[in-house]
Order: sequence, then structure tokens, then C-alpha cells
Amino acid sequence: MSSWFGGPAGPDPLMVLLVVILLARFLLWFCLGTFIDYRLAQRFPHKPKED
Repeated sequence: MSSWFGGPAGPDPLMVLLVVILLARFLLWFCLGTFIDYRLAQRFPHKPKED
């Protein structure tokens, strides 16, 4: 398993940077989506269903 992480030299810095960037993009995308949903819910309040 140590060879998967680059052996005794440690992980490749570019691979670590790539993983950090991907995680940051995912978190920003998730937070931005939640924020947009929240703002849209405030702008268009849920109306009761009319028959």
C-alpha cells in the first residue's frame, strides 16, 4: 500500500493539489447550490395547493 502513496518519498505534490482542488470545487458547488435553493425559496414562497 505504501507504493500507492509514492513509497518512502511520500505522495506526489501534484496529485495532492489535484485532490484538494477537486474537493474544493465539490464543496463550493454544493454550498452554492444550497444557497441558490435557499434564495429561490425565499423569493417564491410555497403556496398551498388549491383545488
